[in-house]
Order: sequence, then structure tokens, then C-alpha cells
Amino acid sequence: MRLRALTADGRADRALPILGAACFFLSTVEFMIPKPLPFLRLGLANLPIMVSMDLLPLPSFFLLVLVKVLGQGLLGGTLFSYVFLFSTAGTLASAVAMRALRSLPRRAVSWAGIGVVGAFASNAAQLALARVYLFGEGAWFVAPPFLALGALTGFFLGAAANRFVAESRWYAAAIAGSLPNADSVHATHARAAVGAERKRAVARLIVGGALVALILFAPNVPVLAAAGSTALVLVVADRSRVRLLPTLIMSGGIVLFSLIVPYGRVLARVGSFPITEGALLAGVKRALVIEGLVFASRWTLRYGLSLPGRLGSLVGESLALLAALSGRRGEFNPRRPIESVDALLFSLSEKNTRA
Repeated sequence: MRLRALTADGRADRALPILGAACFFLSTVEFMIPKPLPFLRLGLANLPIMVSMDLLPLPSFFLLVLVKVLGQGLLGGTLFSYVFLFSTAGTLASAVAMRALRSLPRRAVSWAGIGVVGAFASNAAQLALARVYLFGEGAWFVAPPFLALGALTGFFLGAAANRFVAESRWYAAAIAGSLPNADSVHATHARAAVGAERKRAVARLIVGGALVALILFAPNVPVLAAAGSTALVLVVADRSRVRLLPTLIMSGGIVLFSLIVPYGRVLARVGSFPITEGALLAGVKRALVIEGLVFASRWTLRYGLSLPGRLGSLVGESLALLAALSGRRGEFNPRRPIESVDALLFSLSEKNTRA
């Protein structure tokens, strides 16, 4: 039997920021999992997107998708970097594919199948961007393991969504429209700049924007290296943690995959493989741009960024609810995952009502 979607009577508004907070929470969990490339994702944050397909009407569904990508960019400080571009492309491609499959009559595709197709769409979009911005033709060497990992994680995410939909009391209450009625929801982004911090946030946005522009349009490698180094120094001066090893691995990977397609003067040979000047220079430039944008974005967003309109309000509300969810994560019982998640979601619904 087809579940009816939430309509415009306010029920979608009650569920949407809670689902957004769940996306952010799972995104922070995934961030802690080691991975060889920063844009690689297991897709945990897509689980709330999946279970929302029968909860939210189409406009609210895609609003949740936008809340997810914008909130992740703010939380990770990647809003002005390539990571945000990759995340947005992958999430949008996955959301369109999954929603289209879920709209087929008689549920022709299982939750596991939807998860696999969604992961494939996301990975395909990111691989296309990786070919253009990171690895060039060498991106195709990354494709097989990348797509295989996506299929595996997509299957398990689909199975998790199927179990949650079948067993969750919060989900059943949301479908029935019996979540607490939130008449006044004005929660704000816990990190949003106010007072003196707002002035610092605006100043950083101006300086950071100029630094981002310099990195993107640097006329040569020395200027690019100077701009990237400046961004790194600013982050370190903020006493923010710099993960040096992943940065070096990422930069080395970009240079290595750029060398796979040689062109220009041959500088050296490793066996019969030529290391060419053109390929090396292209790889170094890509690495400097990618890492420079990440550091510049992190520094620029140190004091948050207030977004206008309904979308900005929903992002801020979801981030505020994330703080409440993070404070209660010790209540999660891995032996009773559905019951634990239900209790946390109900607690967010109650907080949303009192906000």
C-alpha cells in the first residue's frame, strides 16, 4: 500500500528540520571514518533523504536536499571549496534517481535497489567532476573500486531504510500527521554570528572571498602557492586542526593521476614510464587549487554564515537541532538501533515544538 506524502498543512514543516538535523548528524559520523580521498562518501547522510521520500511532497523533498548540502558545507567549512561542489552534484544526482524510482507504480524497485541506484548516480556525478577538476583521464582508474564501494554501501543503506520504515514509531507518527504541532519555530544556527561576531563574519567573507578568487584565477604557480599558503597560515592562526596526512595524500594522488596522461617535455623516467613537465605542472596546479580552496573556505566560515529566506531558516533550525541531538548521542543503544533512533527523533520533535 502506498504511503501518502505529507501535505502542505504544516506536517512537512515539522518533519523537515528534524530530518535535516539527522542528515548533519550522520554526516559528522561519516567525517570521522578514515578514507583515502576527501570526496569519497559512504552515504550515511543520505539515509534521512531516503526515508523522506514517502514523507515529504516533491518541493519539500528537494528543499531537504538543499538543506543537507548547504548545512554540510557550513559545518565542514567547505562551502567555497571543491568538496561542496562534489557533495552537491552527488547528492542531487542521487536524490533525483531515488525519487524517480520510488515514484514507480507498485513499488517496482526495492529499498535496496533504490539505494544501489542512488549510490551509482552519486558516484557517477562525482567521477565526472573528478575527471575535470582532479585527476583528468586518470579518474577512470579510480572508477571501478569507487563504483563497487558505492553499490555495497547503497545496498546496506537501502536495507537500513527498509527496516526503519517498517519499525519506526516516529516515522509512523510522521506519516499519520501526529507529530507535535510546532506553531512557532524560530531556532537559530548555533554558530550563527551575532553582535561582534557578525561583523567578524562579514569581514572574513570579504577577505576570504578575495582569497578564493585569487586562488581560482592565480596567473602562475608561485602566486597560487602563496595564496594557498596564506589560507593555511590563517587556519593555523585560528588554532583550527589541520589534518596534514589526508592533505598530503590528496595532493599526492592528484599529482600522481595527472602524470598518467603524459604530455610536454620528459623530465625523468620511472622504468619505461615518462614523467613529463606538462602533466606534472597540471597536477601541481590542481593540487594547490583544491587544497587552497579548502583552507580558504574553512577560515572564511569560522564565525558561521547566516543564510536568507526559508532555506536559510531551515538550515539554521536543523543545525540548532543537531546540537541537541549531539548532546544526547550517549543515549543511543546499538543493540536496539530503531528504538534508540525513535527516542532521539521524538525528543527533537518535542524540542522543535518548544523552540
